[in-house]
Amino acid sequence: MSAFVVGTTPAAAQEMAAPYLRAEVRTDTAVWVHLMNHDLPIAVSDWQLTDAEGTAVPLASVLPNTRDTALLTPASPIDPRRVYYAAVPSLGLKVRVRFDGWFRTLYSDKALGATIAEDGASTTFRVFAPRATGVKLYLYDDKDDKPDGARESIAMTRDSDGVFEATLPGNLKGTWYDFTAHGPSDPGNEFYEKIPIHINDPYALVQNESYGKSRVWDTIKPARPLAHGRPKMEDVVAYEVHIQDFTDLLPVPDNQKGTIPAMAAPGLTNSKGEPIGFDYLTDLGVNVVHLMPMQEFHHYPDSEWQAEFGDDPEMAELAVAAENYQWGYSTTHAFAIENRYRERGSEHGAERQQLADLIDAFHARGIAVIVDIVPNHTGEDMRGGKVPLNWNGFDKMYYYRTDDAGKHIGPYGNEVKTEDRPMVQRWLIDQAKHLIGAFGFDGFRIDLAGQLDEQTLIKLRAEVGDDIIIYGEPWIDVTDPYIRANPDWDWYKEDAPITFFQDTARNAFKGSPFVLENKRTDRGYAGGNASLRKDAMKALANDYEEESKSPNQGLNYLDIHDNWALADRFATSDWDGRKGVDAGNYRIAATLLFTSQGPIVIHGGSEIMRSKGLSKIEDVVKFSSSGEVRLKGRDDTYNQRAPNWFQWEQVGETEGPNNYKAMHAFWKGLIDFRLSDAGKVFRNAEHIDGLYQWILPEDESLLGYIVGGEVLVLLNVGEADGDFSDVRLPDGEWMLIATDDAVDHVNGVTGAHATLQGGKKHSLAVPAAGVRIWRKK
Repeated sequence: MSAFVVGTTPAAAQEMAAPYLRAEVRTDTAVWVHLMNHDLPIAVSDWQLTDAEGTAVPLASVLPNTRDTALLTPASPIDPRRVYYAAVPSLGLKVRVRFDGWFRTLYSDKALGATIAEDGASTTFRVFAPRATGVKLYLYDDKDDKPDGARESIAMTRDSDGVFEATLPGNLKGTWYDFTAHGPSDPGNEFYEKIPIHINDPYALVQNESYGKSRVWDTIKPARPLAHGRPKMEDVVAYEVHIQDFTDLLPVPDNQKGTIPAMAAPGLTNSKGEPIGFDYLTDLGVNVVHLMPMQEFHHYPDSEWQAEFGDDPEMAELAVAAENYQWGYSTTHAFAIENRYRERGSEHGAERQQLADLIDAFHARGIAVIVDIVPNHTGEDMRGGKVPLNWNGFDKMYYYRTDDAGKHIGPYGNEVKTEDRPMVQRWLIDQAKHLIGAFGFDGFRIDLAGQLDEQTLIKLRAEVGDDIIIYGEPWIDVTDPYIRANPDWDWYKEDAPITFFQDTARNAFKGSPFVLENKRTDRGYAGGNASLRKDAMKALANDYEEESKSPNQGLNYLDIHDNWALADRFATSDWDGRKGVDAGNYRIAATLLFTSQGPIVIHGGSEIMRSKGLSKIEDVVKFSSSGEVRLKGRDDTYNQRAPNWFQWEQVGETEGPNNYKAMHAFWKGLIDFRLSDAGKVFRNAEHIDGLYQWILPEDESLLGYIVGGEVLVLLNVGEADGDFSDVRLPDGEWMLIATDDAVDHVNGVTGAHATLQGGKKHSLAVPAAGVRIWRKK
């Protein structure tokens, strides 16, 4: 594999078609080159090595290793920290000599960030900046102090592994700090000499916005452990929720709205006396709360945002005129908690204990808590970012995937480089361990996990332990074809190192999120597309080749934060669930999900038909001084606040276009059923042959299945009543537990055929867009 590591594979070469050259520095006297799709020149005169200014670096020799790799040896030592270019002039090829050969050997296990000694006698600051010639630390009394107002500046000392460190006397908790990182102004570098700006600490525990200063902090009290341990993956019923979306409209003091403490507030009710907020969620029955990103993430500065949009009525309607609301998928500080989520009036740093207390409150109710992490890209260079925040300034080409010009690549402004970068791999593992140890988190959802290399994810799983819940998106692929072509790095569903979102099942159940034009064809089997019956059957049983080892390999779901809300997809008109929802089809979608194999996650609020209908369907483009601001539309409301709000007055509502109370009861009933002893048939770590026995009338609008000989489900996705003839059940007495009106797996529900005798044939009618479920007593 050594030749591949520095070059590429035939698959990548075919993708690139033309001759392709890759080069990397190994030592001060060794540059490794890999030439694909052409014979390898081995004469010194065939090659050129130049520095960043274009000055030729004489070569002593070209030593071939394989038919497409060779070692270039400079006549005199070069500086491995500087930018050089390797070229084959006869082929018109010139590439940057990458630092991979050197970088992949650098590693340190020293604690990074600001660490207070156990006895409080000293505080040590450390950052990793392998190509920097120097790093200075600045200490401040106030977060708004200017650099020339620093109370102290310290030249940090570099060790042999690229770590700069300084140990100062005393417990410096509460001290604000930042850095300048120094180095040459070569192409791609963003050291202070090229961009004279102070940068902050990527390992900071407390941060004053992404672009502000870091703050020294000490340990907090983590949440108590779950009394009965974390749920096994097959038992996971997760509830995805965003702090601000969930709490903005709760009846709490103004300084708590949109904050962590508001989510933990007990005893809240709406005007009907219905429990809302924390009590509502803990009563729903889910066993995992999945918090959307909580780490410090990028916002536009309030001053800039308000200057542009403070008087914009459209932005005011969306509740984003005063500040740049985000879901948080632009993390800038993986060890700090988003400072805007702390209770207003509390000091910077209080958010850490407030988060641990929230987790503790859920743990006290037996509910695990996981958090969305976003390690595939960072908030640098995103949404108007023009200056280094931290990694860009410490060494962009170490931390990120870059092109030959040293520029960022990737669809989201940058891509974090976990492969060939031991200290970036460590950063991912460190943040996971920190979130578990410092706060008490029980696992993670990994955003765009497909952009992280497979070996790093395998290592992550091994480091955090088998009981930690991990799932993530298997998409989007990496931008660099060299990485895509390495099967040890690139992965997808068939070789996924973590549980992945099973979008194939999602599409079968309720339709692709990328197509929504026709109600009968674009809303999946549940929405009435009878031709998808076989697809729905595969989805129910997790009968996919990529899930052949275990139903736990894929995570089933219907909707999630960044797609159409289920209520809008199943809306009666205008793709706006506020105007009414096709409730029967909606219930069928839920039934398919909750009677499928494997772990599941629901988008918070789907149980009360939460709609994003306030948002326009099409994108809206506005501009700030930093550039374009795109409001993505109803299918991706990541920066629109009001459309994402939990409308708590809908809880218990029976009048109007939607019966919210009935739908909530239906979903709660399905959750309780799935997590009951009777629902164990859906929660299996291994595949069981013949677990689903299918009942398949000629009319494909009808689908029935007996699961594990214990549960009978009949669905009618059509527009006319349907009949299931000659349904033969296993011996025993069977109780009706779900109709379109109610779900009760304990006592049963009323209706035709409330009791069935096994060992006999039955003819059972199911109304249009109807659901019936029986279980064996």
